[in-house]
This record gives sequence, structure tokens and C-alpha cells, in this order.
Amino acid sequence: MLDPIALFSYEDHVDQRRVHARTLVVTLGSFVDAGHSQQMINQHLMNSLPNHLLGHFDVDQLIDYADHRPSILFDRDHLSRYEKPAIELRQVTDDAGTDFLLLSGPEPSLQWERMAATVEHLIDQFDVEQTVLLQAMPAPAPHTRPVAITPFANDPDLLPEHNPMLGAFHMSSSFTSMLTVRLGEAGHHVVGLLAHVPHYVAEMEYPPASLALLNELSRYSSLRLPTTGLEVSSAATMNSVNEQVESSEEVQAVVHQLEEQYDNFMEGRRRVTAEAEDLPSGDELAQEFEEFLKNVEQRPDEGEGPAEPDDGAAN
Repeated sequence: MLDPIALFSYEDHVDQRRVHARTLVVTLGSFVDAGHSQQMINQHLMNSLPNHLLGHFDVDQLIDYADHRPSILFDRDHLSRYEKPAIELRQVTDDAGTDFLLLSGPEPSLQWERMAATVEHLIDQFDVEQTVLLQAMPAPAPHTRPVAITPFANDPDLLPEHNPMLGAFHMSSSFTSMLTVRLGEAGHHVVGLLAHVPHYVAEMEYPPASLALLNELSRYSSLRLPTTGLEVSSAATMNSVNEQVESSEEVQAVVHQLEEQYDNFMEGRRRVTAEAEDLPSGDELAQEFEEFLKNVEQRPDEGEGPAEPDDGAAN
């Protein structure tokens, strides 16, 4: 492997020794940025909170330009405004004065292992204790219900109140999925938060998903993050989507069907949770087993057979 440290360059003004942060937030692209959620979170945080650029990754080593072609402007008779992709690391300060790191940009196409090793090096250097991945995917969910967030982690103990999915399945990996595994192997804590964006609005900006992700990020990281701007834009987006749905009976029927599926699914999850809560805990099972063993030890040896009656009883 090529030197991972050489893949990242600091800005000239940055004193590496003075950078410390408990939380690293990752909004790198994955399969798809449904609802433009990651993009909106990046813009919201950078516009709402004090921040500065720490450094950037060498995208020429990481991006397949033919596969992810950057945009450029053709203006009548000349070309301009070539938008070079950037994978950047920023230091951001929340509303309580707590610093955290934000890693954003497109998903790397190449040198995944080297990129992961670089991120691990930065985590160690800046004393990061927790990495949180923010992602969004299109889902068969109605916009009339709260945005569902599926958490995952490289250590189940990081999700104490979460009921995991039943079963396991193979799927194509993303860089952030692989990063989760590599950081776990190195002993670092990683939590992922995946927003379920209604599939019929996944191509447009959908602030409710970004808002839901930020609220969950605050819960898992204890960061104090502003949400007013996203709340306002979420309300406006919901009004617009409702107007479009109401204008088509066909779309209304689809949304109604999704609502029924969503409600049935959530009711099923609630029943499973209630049944799980009624089950005895590991400690309770252990105590019951100990009591069972005590009762067994107190019983007469079954191999001795019944006691012989005395002579008086026989007469």
C-alpha cells in the first residue's frame, strides 16, 4: 500500500497539534444521496456554524473522472467553471462551543484501503472517540409519516435501544461500509444513521430527511446542532409535496397504500418490541436456573426407589 499519510494535505494555516475533536461526522457519498440529504446537511452546517478547512484528500488518486464526470460550463463559445471534486475535512464548532470534524465529498472510486487507512490515522491524531456516518436511501415510505432512521454500528453495544433486523444478507459494499469494518477492526467506534426517503421525492431536495438525520446525530453524539433553517425549509417542502399529491388521484392512491404498509410495519415492530420486553433478561434466566439446580440437589436420589414401609404399617 502507498503511504496513507501522503494522501491528505493540511491547509497552510493549520496547526495539527491544536486540533482535537471527540466526534467525526462523515457525509461522503455512497450509492445515492437520496433527497440530496448529505449535500443539504453539509451546506446547513457550514452556513450555520463556525468552521474552517483543515485539509483535503488528493482526489486525483481517489476519483475515476470518467465514471463520475465533474460538471463544466459551456458559455456560447468558451468553457469555464470546471467544478473540481473535493474531499475535505473541516473543523466545526456547535452551539455549545464543542468542536467536531466533518468529512465530506464524493465517494472515492479508487484506493479504498489507503483512504480508510488515512481516515484511521486522522482519527488517532485528533483523538476522535466516535465516528458517525450520515446517509440516505430511497425507500417505499410515505411523506406523510416521520422519516424513519435505521441505525447501525460496528459494535451492537453502541445501539442499546435498537431492535436489529432479523436475518442477514449480502449486498454490494460502499466505501463507508468498508470504512465501518476497518475502523471497527482498529478498535474505533462507528455509528451509521440511514434515512429512509420516500422514493417519489428522492431526486429532489427533501429537507425532512436532513432534519431527521441531524436530530439523530445530536442524540448519538450529544452535539448541539441548529435546525431552524431545516425546519423552515421542511415545512415549505411538505406543503409543496402535499399540493402535488392532492392534484392527482393516482398519486393519492399510491401514497395511501404506502401509508398502510408503513403503519402495518410499525405496528409489527411495536409488537416485536413489546414481546421482547416481556422476555426475561439474561440475569433473570441465570437466577431461575440456579433455583432449579438448588431444587434438584434437595430432591432424594431417584435411583434409590421408594422408601420401604415399616412393619407397623404392614400390620
